[in-house]
Amino acid sequence: MKTLDNALSKIEQYFIGIVLLFVAFILFINVSLRAIGLSIMWAEEVARYSIVWVTFIGSSVCIYKGAHIGVDAIMNILKPRGKKILLIVTILMAIVFSVIFTYLSLVITKSVYQMKQESSTLKIPMVYVYSAMPVGGVLMVIRYIQQLFEQFGRRGEK
Repeated sequence: MKTLDNALSKIEQYFIGIVLLFVAFILFINVSLRAIGLSIMWAEEVARYSIVWVTFIGSSVCIYKGAHIGVDAIMNILKPRGKKILLIVTILMAIVFSVIFTYLSLVITKSVYQMKQESSTLKIPMVYVYSAMPVGGVLMVIRYIQQLFEQFGRRGEK
């Protein structure tokens, strides 16, 4: 299980790194070309849609690394058992949210697919852009379930 977890984490992080480098490169080239009066018409659209993918894949990485925003005020006043219960309740709420998000994003993505929407400059099917939501949602559900199993695996830990 840990090997699969590490492999998924590496894939996500490499994907984010490569896409961000690609976006930076494309935008650098485009800005440089503008200085001499030229421009790459599709550069901004590719950058925008790439950042959408980075955002949704990045949400899974944030869960994995524990980097999501949290409020520690309540956790600091609770005893270890109360902290564990609150953490489990929080994870369960996050799973419910992620499942609802994933379902609704699938509905939206299906609608975009059926309407055959295309991007304005590249004329690529918008379903590729919208697919970032359900993919990110599934990854978030996986990460939260992993966290839940970790919490149940820590019996008697203070």
